[in-house]
Amino acid sequence: MTTLKLKVSDKILGKVIWLLNQFNTAELEIIEGNEAFQKNQAYLKGELSRVDEGKAKYYSINGVDELLSKTIAKNED
Repeated sequence: MTTLKLKVSDKILGKVIWLLNQFNTAELEIIEGNEAFQKNQAYLKGELSRVDEGKAKYYSINGVDELLSKTIAKNED
């Protein structure tokens, strides 16, 4: 599929969205958002892949607390 970015007047936005919604999702997907959204979405998809593949590293609350305490103590000097 090709991604197409449109700049649409607020005056006709409702009509454009209605028209685009007439297609099924196999033919057309409406992607709302901006560049930051797309960057975050790509990052989160990567993180989800790591979880699905069993490559993610998990921490308990106590583990994070211990890690933060060590980091703070190391940098207090």
